[in-house]
Amino acid sequence: MPQPTPLSTLLRVIPNELLKKWFHDHIPGPFDISWETLGENDIEPMIVHLDDLPSSIRKDAEIDLRTIRSFASEAGMRAIEDTARMHGEPDLLSRIPDGLNLNGRAMWVRLHEWEILHAATTLLHLEEATFWRKRNGVPSNVEIAADAAELLGNAVSNMLREEGRGQNVTVERLENNGIVYFVVHPDDFVRSDNTHDDQGRLATVSIRPTLDIIFAYDRHAGSFELCARLPKAHKERLEPIFSRTVLGWQLPPYEDESGYYIDHLKDPNTPLPTDPADQIRVRIEEIKMFNPSTRRRISTDINKHDETDTIHRAISEELRSLHDVLANFSVNSVGIRFVFPATRYARAGGRIIRITPGSCNLRSLTPDRAEIVQKHLRMWGVDDAPTDEPNLVSVGA
Repeated sequence: MPQPTPLSTLLRVIPNELLKKWFHDHIPGPFDISWETLGENDIEPMIVHLDDLPSSIRKDAEIDLRTIRSFASEAGMRAIEDTARMHGEPDLLSRIPDGLNLNGRAMWVRLHEWEILHAATTLLHLEEATFWRKRNGVPSNVEIAADAAELLGNAVSNMLREEGRGQNVTVERLENNGIVYFVVHPDDFVRSDNTHDDQGRLATVSIRPTLDIIFAYDRHAGSFELCARLPKAHKERLEPIFSRTVLGWQLPPYEDESGYYIDHLKDPNTPLPTDPADQIRVRIEEIKMFNPSTRRRISTDINKHDETDTIHRAISEELRSLHDVLANFSVNSVGIRFVFPATRYARAGGRIIRITPGSCNLRSLTPDRAEIVQKHLRMWGVDDAPTDEPNLVSVGA
């Protein structure tokens, strides 16, 4: 989980012109500071004003600022753009005044299109979710019933009630870029925290937060993915629940299949071709393998400061010291660095895509970059969905 951004930073990164309207429209009490003479980094009067508010109002104001900050990224702008399109406002981003940084753009949407920003939080959460687990070979283009969300929520509730949670469940259903999402919010275990009330007195409050259980069904590919911070045994029960209640299909056991095929990536003769149109660079940087006969594991990575180093050289050096052969090992996980070109929202940069036979952090990327990665995983035989991509350039791993 990222470190919380200090309040001072939240105020400094948003232009005063927008902060003035935010204070005027959404923060109670008079604010008699002359905005015309206030410097862009002169935030002390704002902090003093917020400190004088009752604790509950100040907390709401900080939450609002942190929500705005969460959208100040390429992923945030994508979530706003996709949500605006769903709400019949496809030109929203073009209406934002020129010259604003990402924080200012997010604040402008907060001030002028609050409902879209609020709705976009779900899409942003989906784009930032990790720990996805994929199931291939499910029916494609299923006609999902209108009451599927209700059926799914009831089934998840019944499963979790055995543990004393899941008494209440809310299910959100939405479709974006050809993926149907079901976001399930069941009650979690109750917990207590210490806090200060509006009079500054220490008090203990009890809350029952919700879990996030996310299913993503790809109609075209005939696959779905599950994201949940739950033990493996829970996921193995949730997957057939989704398949039965939403897809109307009996899912085979998880062990019968692999979502991703990565064993061939250990072979130094396996090329990683890329599409020149995407202007990306790729290199395998990490690999973990296992020898079932000796119960021996290998975990190695490249020297990231040596552009000539390769994962296969690292594997060879490790095997030489172990007096073993490559064929005896199966690949448990692999990390491939993708270096992307700059976009209108973000500078050029790299991301490590970590893949196991059952999972991939693909959905931690923005949709445009996720599409590029997924296309290449199919080209390399990692994702078994078919592809037909001509004019490729072979790049060493």
